Amino acid sequence: MADALIEAIKLKFDEFLERYYHDAINDIAISFPNKKSLYVDVEDLEKYDPELAAELLDKPDVILEAANLSLAERLKGIISGRGELHVRFYNQKLNSPLVQDVGSEYIGKMIMLDSLIVKRSEISPRVKVGTYECSYCGARVTVRIGKEDVSDICPQCKRKSLKRLQDESEFINLQKIAIQDPLERLRGNTPTWQLEAWIEDDMVNTVIPGDRVDLTGILRIRPRRGIKGKIEPDLYTMFLDTISISKKKKDFADVEINEEEKREIKDLAEDPQVFDKIAKSIVPSIYGHEEIKQAVALQLFGGTEGKQLVDGGLIRSDIHMLLIGDPGSAKTRILQAVSRLVPKGIYVSGKSVTGGGLTAVAERDDFSEGGWTLKAGALVLGSGGVVSIDEFDKIGEEDRAALHEALESQTISVAKAGIIATFTAKSAVLAAANPKYGRFDPNQYPAEQFNIPPTLLSRFDLIFPIMDSLDEELDRSVAKHILVQHQAAGATLMHSGEDVEQVEMPPIDREILRKYISYARRYINPRLGGEAADKIEKYYMELRKFG
Repeated sequence: MADALIEAIKLKFDEFLERYYHDAINDIAISFPNKKSLYVDVEDLEKYDPELAAELLDKPDVILEAANLSLAERLKGIISGRGELHVRFYNQKLNSPLVQDVGSEYIGKMIMLDSLIVKRSEISPRVKVGTYECSYCGARVTVRIGKEDVSDICPQCKRKSLKRLQDESEFINLQKIAIQDPLERLRGNTPTWQLEAWIEDDMVNTVIPGDRVDLTGILRIRPRRGIKGKIEPDLYTMFLDTISISKKKKDFADVEINEEEKREIKDLAEDPQVFDKIAKSIVPSIYGHEEIKQAVALQLFGGTEGKQLVDGGLIRSDIHMLLIGDPGSAKTRILQAVSRLVPKGIYVSGKSVTGGGLTAVAERDDFSEGGWTLKAGALVLGSGGVVSIDEFDKIGEEDRAALHEALESQTISVAKAGIIATFTAKSAVLAAANPKYGRFDPNQYPAEQFNIPPTLLSRFDLIFPIMDSLDEELDRSVAKHILVQHQAAGATLMHSGEDVEQVEMPPIDREILRKYISYARRYINPRLGGEAADKIEKYYMELRKFG
């Protein structure tokens, strides 16, 4: 019955592939075995047969087998035992949950996950077709192996005596990756959850940690093993059996903006005071620090991407900022507020982060079953956004060394145990630190009190010393600003009807500001004019006079 069903579906795919993918199949025939996969848009299948497309989501194994048989039959003269062809469906949008929402209701179904890759294991050969021989009665059996373990019980004598004949079995490359939701798809302090995904054959080594991809696959389960390797009864581990990988551009500007919001953004852009309004809308709960807020605004907008030098070198378009100030000067509040404001923001503390946690690392772990795993750190995962690093001066000396390349060229190179890889780390860094002795000494130059090596300090474009100076008028204004916020927040929490003084609301709503910045980064490419270049040159020459 099952064979008859698959044959009927295969006949449909014979017609579908001829109608929609005739040229693509000819390309495979010319390029095989370098090209083994036919990528099929699910939207094309919906146009051809909506019922078949719906069946693909609910019964993907049956549909996928029929599609693969159809493709293999068309190219059977080309393959001749040199590998296996694959039909890889993509652009399936009906079953597309967040990674953190993937659960038992999706087991055995096809889903598409907008994913950020955080780990990648080594390649491991996996048995695709196993040939087994009974060591007792000599019976042989050949089995096409799925994702589950094969029984070692002989079908003839029923003894536990089947042994695999390695030389007569067929193997395929398997690689494991760990994925999570992209940070911009999560709001607030929602924790990220990782899902294991398996990629095979021509998909291995096509992605690295930090890549943003659409993964289409079938959610499967396998027995969960405890710490000592013992199988836990009735508990299973989920993993995605990947069918296709579609790379996406990792983008700060990956925020949905409707037409009404576009009109509001364009109206706001016409306001001659828009820059001041943007600066005042950044961390409005903090009094003062106007220059820092303006600098943060410039950092959020960034520069023009893709500019190259005459020798082909890329010009960094992101601004790196460092705040060095006395305790209690609101540095941490600024960093945390910025990480919440941007679509893709990561906040880490230098006290608890390692060099690998900031950049990337290759290490052995259980994920690759004792093999080497590439893991992405904060600067890779935050690529296309802003990474806020608090307590920057508390980062260990060895861990700081890993930051030099990341801050300057926005790449991270890993060379360990024969693994050589380069990650993209296009993150703007906003860091905060304390002076060398905890507080600034007013009798010394501020630059002499920075507890950060000059080689690393030179990677920052803007450095703001923040001194807690005694100023009665300023202290009174700061105190009033804080107390008014506490009174207003308390009245709101208690739903009190009393008339209390309110702090000045930010000129631009936070959600609109996020979308304004995203829209600008997506569509606006600023150019350096002659007048601005002259001012920068003059300022640079003045700075050089101070050494």
